[in-house]
Amino acid sequence: GAEWYAQFGTEKSKGTKIFALTGKVNNTGLVEVPMGTTLREIIFDIGDGIQNGKAFKAVQIGGPSGGCLPESMLDLEVDYDTLTKAGAMVGSGGLVIMDETTC
Repeated sequence: GAEWYAQFGTEKSKGTKIFALTGKVNNTGLVEVPMGTTLREIIFDIGDGIQNGKAFKAVQIGGPSGGCLPESMLDLEVDYDTLTKAGAMVGSGGLVIMDETTC
């Protein structure tokens, strides 16, 4: 129930979130992570890094209205407050990964 679910995540962002990991990442698909997991962990540990050994450029997070975060923000924890402060949002859970050749 609720107590079990609340053991995951952060103090202010309890539980887990399902993200649709796609784009220039080796392992795409739906991933469920505890709130507070870093973008780096999602992209490089779960997603197995960037395709063809290219360099990471940015991640578009939260769907069309979410915002793009550059490499300097890879260690941000994915939770509601942290992403809002960074100018992005959890939104619908989209994570579109871009490499050095994007744009």
